[in-house]
Amino acid sequence: MIEPLVITDEQPPTHRPGLWIGGIALYILLIGIGTNLSGEFALFITASFNVLPFAGLAILAYFAGTQFNWAWIATGIWATLLIGTVSVYTFILGVASLLDIPPGGLNPDQPPSLSPPAVLPVLLLIIGIVSAIALGLLTLLPSIRHRLAHFIPINPSSFVHTVALTTIVIITLMMFVPLLITGQPPLLALVNMVGSDAFSDLNNDEQLRNQIYGLVWTIPASLLAVGFGVRRNLTETLARLGFVRPTLRQGLLGVGIGLGLAGLITIALPLIETLWQALGWSTTDDEAFGELMAFAISPIGAVVIGITAGLGEELGVRGVLQPRLGLWLSNLFFTSLHAFQYHWDALLVVFVVGIACGFVRKHTNTTTAAIVHGVYNFVMVMMSVIS
Repeated sequence: MIEPLVITDEQPPTHRPGLWIGGIALYILLIGIGTNLSGEFALFITASFNVLPFAGLAILAYFAGTQFNWAWIATGIWATLLIGTVSVYTFILGVASLLDIPPGGLNPDQPPSLSPPAVLPVLLLIIGIVSAIALGLLTLLPSIRHRLAHFIPINPSSFVHTVALTTIVIITLMMFVPLLITGQPPLLALVNMVGSDAFSDLNNDEQLRNQIYGLVWTIPASLLAVGFGVRRNLTETLARLGFVRPTLRQGLLGVGIGLGLAGLITIALPLIETLWQALGWSTTDDEAFGELMAFAISPIGAVVIGITAGLGEELGVRGVLQPRLGLWLSNLFFTSLHAFQYHWDALLVVFVVGIACGFVRKHTNTTTAAIVHGVYNFVMVMMSVIS
């Protein structure tokens, strides 16, 4: 017998869905307007694409009843569109990294093409993406969720937790597919083929502002993703996120851990690279990565990346996800978000840094974890500036 899903283990929705559905519709309208415009408004709107769709999915899931209702359908449609968009983006990036670029770079008269040996990797990309979706959908089975509940702090009967678990598992698996199939991070492969300017119309200042705009969207999206205005008031929401003012001791601890991590990773990176090379494994192309991140290699860039990536990623991963999906699964998701730009050696570093931030979040709060992450990012970028 399949047990019914409940909304969650929290209180029922405190507001009618009309306002929230209207907000989602307004956002869809803004997407349509923003993508057809240029300039600062378009830059601001497009910076929301990485986070607000997930907040929209959470809002719809919160309105799902214990029995089949309109929100079940709306959540399913939204999740399908979200996962489908990520699938298409992943596939396009994977295929693009396999293209043969004509000598002299991109040319409208001589478009890039796929060589015959690349046909098999393209097919494997499709199989890999479909397999990631299929494996993720297994978490819809109550028996699977009950087993996972022994390892992660989810309520296996919660509709909200089920939607979060399934979506995150699918996207985590999917993001690793191009690296697994092609043997190279797709973004770095594209940088090597055509240069970083070929797939970004933004100059350095615009890319930095894009990072800031992304954080501006991430903060309210994180609040909405844990039920602000639907299940929780602001105080309850901030407590659920762990987005609270740290004590002086916690602030100093965060700075110290961030500095320590930066020093440890700086020492460990050459050792990891040596080990990888000794085993005959590929390593991250530092030159291509440097070109990809050139917009941030400055003192101002170090501050922007420290604040935006540190606070934004910690809010999303350690604030929203870790209390429900646990330290390890949420950190795998965090690591997968870097799989388009890093090889396995650097992904190991990302995983270690994420675990450190996760332990800090577990024993203090998300704000302290953000200090750790921000200080680490700032130091690593500044080391690139002075090197």
